[in-house]
Amino acid sequence: MAIYSAKRVAAMESYIGLVEVGVGLVPGAGGLTYIARRAAENAALSTHKDLLPFLTEGFTAAAMAKVGTSALESKKLGYLLESDVIVPNKDELLYVAINQAKAMAQAGYRPPHQRLFAVAGRNGTATIKGQLVNMRDGGFISQHDFHIASLIANVVCGGDVDAGTLVSESYLMTLEREAFCSLITHPKTQERIMGMLATGKPVRN
Repeated sequence: MAIYSAKRVAAMESYIGLVEVGVGLVPGAGGLTYIARRAAENAALSTHKDLLPFLTEGFTAAAMAKVGTSALESKKLGYLLESDVIVPNKDELLYVAINQAKAMAQAGYRPPHQRLFAVAGRNGTATIKGQLVNMRDGGFISQHDFHIASLIANVVCGGDVDAGTLVSESYLMTLEREAFCSLITHPKTQERIMGMLATGKPVRN
């Protein structure tokens, strides 16, 4: 919800992240799409046009379920933007948020038109999977971790398309849903879900 809001007002002690990997799933409601879109936007502002370096941090955060342990750290991870408001005292959060919403309404805020953006394509997916193979074979991640991370890579890179292909958010969200649904019936994902429900701790399988 936070990443797709028009603006965010966050308490300083906010814990923000995409943690679905902990239960053997991928973010399936726009989180990976957001990573891909932000990478394309950041690349467009740079003289370096290779998308992959801009994708790396977002991919790693999702694949490793990294959580920003403060609003400032969440901003570094890209879950909050420079234009967002950080409130030191959480008791002031609602008051500030209401006033920000009123200010936006009075200024005539309108949601932006959806735009197509470039993705890294199958070449980007192959590069990321090459790194994942090394981690799997080195014993740093399990086979199921490799499978989940590969699905994440496929989504954030735009699937089986050429590098630089322009895609829409709805296209990437379709890829997200397909990945999510393929995992929800996977026995190892179900083990992770049941383990989390039983113990409150992630299962490494």
